[in-house]
Amino acid sequence: MFKFRPWLIILIIILFVSPSLAQDDVPVITIYNNSGTLQFDSGGSNPDVLEEVTNYIVDAIGVRPEVIVPPGGDATVEKLNLLLGSSDPLDLFQAGRWTDYKQAIIPLNDLLDQYGDNLRAVIPEDQWGKCTDTEGNIMCIPRSTPTSPYIMWVRQDWLDELGLEVPTTVEEFEATIDAFQEYNPDSFIATRPNDYHWASVGGWTEYGYSNWADEDGQMKPWILQPGVIDWVTKLNEWWNKGYFYADTFTSFEEPELFRTCNIGAWMGWYSRITLITPQVESACEGIAWTRTSITGPDGYLATVRPENTSGYVVTRKSQHPDAVIKFMNWVYDDEGVENQLVARYGIPERDWSFADEANNVVEVNTESGFVSEFMMPNLNIEVRYRVLDPARAWHLEYLAGELQKLDDAKMPVDASYAFDETRIADEVPGLGDINRLMDEQLILFITGARPLDQWDSFIEDLSRAGMQDYINALTAQYNEFTGM
Repeated sequence: MFKFRPWLIILIIILFVSPSLAQDDVPVITIYNNSGTLQFDSGGSNPDVLEEVTNYIVDAIGVRPEVIVPPGGDATVEKLNLLLGSSDPLDLFQAGRWTDYKQAIIPLNDLLDQYGDNLRAVIPEDQWGKCTDTEGNIMCIPRSTPTSPYIMWVRQDWLDELGLEVPTTVEEFEATIDAFQEYNPDSFIATRPNDYHWASVGGWTEYGYSNWADEDGQMKPWILQPGVIDWVTKLNEWWNKGYFYADTFTSFEEPELFRTCNIGAWMGWYSRITLITPQVESACEGIAWTRTSITGPDGYLATVRPENTSGYVVTRKSQHPDAVIKFMNWVYDDEGVENQLVARYGIPERDWSFADEANNVVEVNTESGFVSEFMMPNLNIEVRYRVLDPARAWHLEYLAGELQKLDDAKMPVDASYAFDETRIADEVPGLGDINRLMDEQLILFITGARPLDQWDSFIEDLSRAGMQDYINALTAQYNEFTGM
C-alpha cells in the first residue's frame, strides 16, 4: 500500500512545478564574451529577455551560461586581466593569442574527445594546428580560419564604360589605372598602411607576406626575402605616377573616401568594398566592383591571411570545464543552424524566424532586446545562414564564397605553425624597434621621402636593431615545430 511521504511531494514540486528551482543543480559557466560580437552593445540585453534565452539553453543542454559583457576599447583587456587575477568566476573567453595565456588555461584534448563531436565536425582538422602546442596539446577552440581578404579590386563599371577586360597581370593593371585616370583625372588607388603588403608583395617575392626558410636553414622575416626591393621600387613608381591617393599611407576616413566615388582600385581589406559600397551607391551612380586575380613577375600579388592563434580558451580555475565544452558544442551544432541562431538572435519564432528555411535565410526581430551574448563566432558556422538585410547581402554572400577562395594568393610558409609571439618578444629586446623601422621606412621608400639607393642601409639599420635575434627566435620555434 502506498505510504504518504511529504519529502517526495516536495521533490516533485521542485522538479516539475518550479523549473527555476530545479536549475539550482545545473552547472553554471561564466563567459567573458570578448569575441567582438558585443562591441556595439556594451549595455547588454534586456535582463528579462536574456533570462528567457538563458533558460532556453538550460533546457537544451543542462548548462547555465552567464555572460560578462566587456566594457569596450582598451578596458576590455584590462577587465579580462582583472578577472583572471581575481577569485571571481571565469570559465571561457577569447584569447587574441592563446600563447599569451598558457599559464592560465587548460588543454582540451580529452574534453573535446568526450563532449566536442560537433566542434570537431564543424571545424576542419587542418584548422586545429594553430591551437596546438609542440607537445600536441589543443589549447583553444579556433576562432579564425584561413581567408584571402586582401585581393585587389577594380571598378567594374569603369571597365565596362571603357570597354576593358579585368586585368590579370601587373602590366594590364597599370594600363587599367592609366585608362581610369584619363577617364577620370581624380581617380586613384587606395589602400591602408596595414593592408598594402598583404595585397601586393607576393607579386615580386617567392613567399609573399610571410616568414620564410632560407637556404641556411634559418626562418627569416618577410622583409629579408629576395625581391622585396623590387616590390618597393614598383610601388614607388606607382606613387611617382600619381596612382595612389595622396593620404593613403597617413590617415583618412574610409566611408568618406569612398563617397568621393574616385577610387578606381582598392588594395585592402575586403569589407571596405562589400560593406561601404552599399552605403555610397546613391551618391556614386552605377558603382560596381570586381575582384581581381593579378600576377606579377613572381606570381600572385596577394598573400593568404592564415589562421592565427586566436581562439576560445577554458581557464584553469573553471569548476565545470566539461560544461564549457558542452555549451560550445551546442553552439557549433553540426546538424543545423538553430542553435547558432538562438545564441546570436534569441528565441525562435519570437526573436527570429526562417524566411526561407530550405536555404537558411533568416529574418530577425531587431526590437527583441537580445544582443547576442551567447554567440561565439567562427566563419565555419557563420556562413551557414544568411540574414535578410539588403545592406549586408553582398557582404554575407562574399563571406560564404570568395573570401575563402585561396587559390589566387600565396599561402604563407609558416601558416600552420603556432608561433609564441610573447616568447619571441621576450627573446628579441629590439622587436619594437624592428617593427617600427619596417612600418615607417617602407612608407618613406614608397613615397620617395627616402631614396631607394639607401635600401642596403635600411637593412643594416634592421640588423643593428636586433634582426639576428629575431631570426634566432623564429628559427628556434620553427625547429621545434618541425622536429629539426
